[in-house]
Amino acid sequence: MRVKKIFLIIALAACLLFPVTARAEDKWQGTDDLVDRKMEELTGVAAREPLIDISQGNLGLFIFAAGGFAAGTLFGYQWRRIFGERRGEKNG
Repeated sequence: MRVKKIFLIIALAACLLFPVTARAEDKWQGTDDLVDRKMEELTGVAAREPLIDISQGNLGLFIFAAGGFAAGTLFGYQWRRIFGERRGEKNG
């Protein structure tokens, strides 16, 4: 048991001290890029720039946070309806 703990600590320390990172030139090509290029070649229609570019800045983060807030609000509001409230149980 003691050997397992020591090994785990050494492995964790090694992972933290020597992180494995990917270089930009070694970046893998995404499936969506491959599919997009193939469809462009087959149809002859070039890809257009997005109407709202969220790849830079904090707009994507804001949209994600706003969606999470909206979903949490709706879920919290409908909590009793979703899970049911027991009869005779007092609130508070």
